[in-house]
This record gives sequence, structure tokens and C-alpha cells, in this order.
Amino acid sequence: MTVAALTSKQRQVCELVAEGLSNKEIGVRLGIGHRTVEFHRAQVYRRLGVRNAVELVRKLLEGKAA
Repeated sequence: MTVAALTSKQRQVCELVAEGLSNKEIGVRLGIGHRTVEFHRAQVYRRLGVRNAVELVRKLLEGKAA
């Protein structure tokens, strides 16, 4: 699956993870709870087949280069 197949909220979470924000900071920025951010991150990691934020950033960069 590609980044384009994610929901808009999941893409927003991805971008903020790539900026280095914590779940709490992302929640504040998006107006959602940190537990909701955790849920979105878990879904994104599963859908994209990544295990951590570093792999997520690599996947995001690959998508922008394509």
C-alpha cells in the first residue's frame, strides 16, 4: 500500500511524525487525543508495512520521490 491510499487524517499524522512531534504534540496540533494518534500511527505502520518512525519517514520520502 502507498501513502496515497491512507486517509487524510493518517497522512496528517504521518507528516507530523516526520517532523518529530510526539503523540501528545500531534494530538494537540490536530485537536484529537494522544490515544487516537496512537491508533492512527498503528494503522499507518500496519498498512505501510513499517515498524517505526524512521521507516515511516523513509517511506514518505520514497513516495515524494516517485
